[in-house]
Amino acid sequence: MIVVERTGAASVLLVAKDQLAHATVALWRTRVVLIFTFGMPLVWLILVGLLAGNDAVGEDGLRVMQFAAPTAIAMGTFFATMPPVAISVAEAREKRVLKRVRGTPLPAWCYFFGQIGASFVFATASLVVTLLVSVTLYGVRLQQGTLVATTVTLLVGLVSFSALGLAIGCLSRSAAIAEAAAIGAAVVLSFISGLFLMGAALPPWLDRVASAFPLKPYASLLQDQFNPFLQDSWDPAALAVLGAWGLLGAIVSLRAFRWDVSRPHATSRHVPAVPGRKQPARWAPAIVTRRPSPISLISQQTTASLRVVWRRPGEIFFSLAMPIALFALLVTTQGNGALPNGQPVSLSTAASMVTWGAGVAAFMNLAESVARARDTRVLKRVRGTPLPAQAYLAGKALASLALVLILLLGILTLAAVAYGLRISVAGLALGLVVVLVGTGSLAACGFLLAAVVPTARAVGAVGLLLLFLLSFFSDVFVTAGPDWMGTVGAFFPLKHLQNGLATAWHSDGADVPWLNIVVLTLWGVIAAGLAVRLFRWEPAA
Repeated sequence: MIVVERTGAASVLLVAKDQLAHATVALWRTRVVLIFTFGMPLVWLILVGLLAGNDAVGEDGLRVMQFAAPTAIAMGTFFATMPPVAISVAEAREKRVLKRVRGTPLPAWCYFFGQIGASFVFATASLVVTLLVSVTLYGVRLQQGTLVATTVTLLVGLVSFSALGLAIGCLSRSAAIAEAAAIGAAVVLSFISGLFLMGAALPPWLDRVASAFPLKPYASLLQDQFNPFLQDSWDPAALAVLGAWGLLGAIVSLRAFRWDVSRPHATSRHVPAVPGRKQPARWAPAIVTRRPSPISLISQQTTASLRVVWRRPGEIFFSLAMPIALFALLVTTQGNGALPNGQPVSLSTAASMVTWGAGVAAFMNLAESVARARDTRVLKRVRGTPLPAQAYLAGKALASLALVLILLLGILTLAAVAYGLRISVAGLALGLVVVLVGTGSLAACGFLLAAVVPTARAVGAVGLLLLFLLSFFSDVFVTAGPDWMGTVGAFFPLKHLQNGLATAWHSDGADVPWLNIVVLTLWGVIAAGLAVRLFRWEPAA
């Protein structure tokens, strides 16, 4: 058989095409990317349609959702580029894939072409899907006069966000840090750019700050280009800001890129045997004659779980830093007035952000941590040791509770110092009871989620989507939605945790939210029973 090898440009293009296909398939298997790229913008678009309606705003039949669709497009294309590129590059370096790539005939630029090209593929798919939903369900119209400007905006935005993702991946020491930094930065930029705020305006100073970052100009350009009442769809200043961030990301990537993980040389503690020299005595481990009590075991596992959490910046950001920052942002945006039910905005928002943080720590992160321990066969090995598996799992649940209590203290302290919120001692005690019951209920739901979803990555993605969706039905992000949304939310624990906290803190202790406590307890008992029945100690085949 005679094999004719391709050489030159044809061969290189074929290799680049194969690398693009490989990277696209790898991203398709990453559930988190699918959630952020497709799930989040579509959920946001549908929720805006439910809350704001889609009435006509002009005689020509123009609909309200004409002005919401570009925000969903900006959200999907942004999340499809920056976080995936950052995570994939850092993970490839951490697993020494880049080091092996450097020793193969594959050109380095082909590898990066594949990673960035795959993010372009997903961004384009997100754009197409969002447009199809917007046009089909909500009658959104594409503006033919601004198609060129929209195309240029999308291309400059995707290149800039990909370059920034590459810079984050090159600067991050590990894949975990890259994931936390990329997703955390994306979420923060989305909030300060007004992408998640419905019916509220950012303070002027915050709007100016957001305009200096790339997402706000990108979203504003798309919004103007979908607005048929505006004649000029070009904004050179906004494009310049967007391009400058892309150039900065490219420069940082070139200077910070490393093929291999930089690790300090560890000093060996092994002392080689030297003839004629007396060797140091090897001390035998102490013999434990008394077995630790169950409380001691659970306490030790809680401490160990907290140490693991502190080493994962992503969990700290989403469970502590982000809720506190959102609390300050939302109160500043809405003003610290009174809601129609008489509650101060700071009190209601504090209850909402504690609820969100509890959902992140006790539901999403707890479920992902347990599933990760199962995927790495830690749970299987624990069952073969004298440590009771129940103590191991209880330690993880108590570590989540500790994070929620830290968040509770941080938000209430900020609310008291910055916004003058005052809560009675009885209200604080009653709120603590609601937090304990609610966190236990969410932890039981987290164990159930880990039991029914096969892998840790899928658990994280499904948990985030459920938490994000239910938050809009549970008075966490929307406090004046339609009645039917409140009815749906009343079937789930998040709404009862938020309402229970708001009721406890707003009263002097006389109004006990019995209904909320009972519903949270029922959810905890039922979820715990199902988790015990369905829980798997080994990874799925």
